[in-house]
Amino acid sequence: MRPPAGPAMPVKALPGPDAHHRSRTPLAMVRRTADVLPLLDSVTLAPYERDRAARLPAGERRADYLAAHVLVRVCAARLLDVPPAALMLGQLCEECGGEDHGRPFLRDRPGVGVSLSHARGAVAAAAGPGPVGVDVEDASAAVFDPRVAARVLAPAELAAVRAGPDPAHSFLRLWVRKEALVKVGLATLGGLRGVDLTAPGTPAGWRIADWSSPDGGLIAAAVAHTTPAVDGGTDLSSSRFAYSGEQHA
Repeated sequence: MRPPAGPAMPVKALPGPDAHHRSRTPLAMVRRTADVLPLLDSVTLAPYERDRAARLPAGERRADYLAAHVLVRVCAARLLDVPPAALMLGQLCEECGGEDHGRPFLRDRPGVGVSLSHARGAVAAAAGPGPVGVDVEDASAAVFDPRVAARVLAPAELAAVRAGPDPAHSFLRLWVRKEALVKVGLATLGGLRGVDLTAPGTPAGWRIADWSSPDGGLIAAAVAHTTPAVDGGTDLSSSRFAYSGEQHA
């Protein structure tokens, strides 16, 4: 899990969906890194992605990075009914202006929002009409840290987590939701304590879908204006959702 950072720069407004994509249901996908890497040769990575991957240490970190960048294309391709190789990804950091990290987007498809995430051995991606956000965390060895929780949870959230039977997993459930909200510009990493997801109707106008793997080892969340469908199966070649997980809007 990434530690909380200082206040982020204001997030620029994202383009809205065009009429062609507005009716499509947002889609999120969660997979193990090992299940995605065989598709690496089926997509066209941008030069910045190849360079960024080459700078990462060989092994788990590089594999997770590459798998996330493959899966986001697969996810968007399924949404749009096009081949993954036809999609070109870009990224832009609103804070520093860098184009090798930051918010991902599809070149030449401004009405389609995309998001990606990777944890140890797992990746997630989302695509939809307009802004989407997704986050995944490895919960297999989760340990509750009261100091971290106090920095990123609202008082009501912290009380609920402490009172639950499994504070570590309860904290991660809120964490992935908040990370997804950051990715659509509804929060900043430095302001997570000010977002109380126990309050009814929060966030107004948005829908969050929760997902957990059958063994509880992975926890993910996706957010969009319409409740995302979550595909956590193992078959990347099928358009059917092999396993929808514990999905809650």
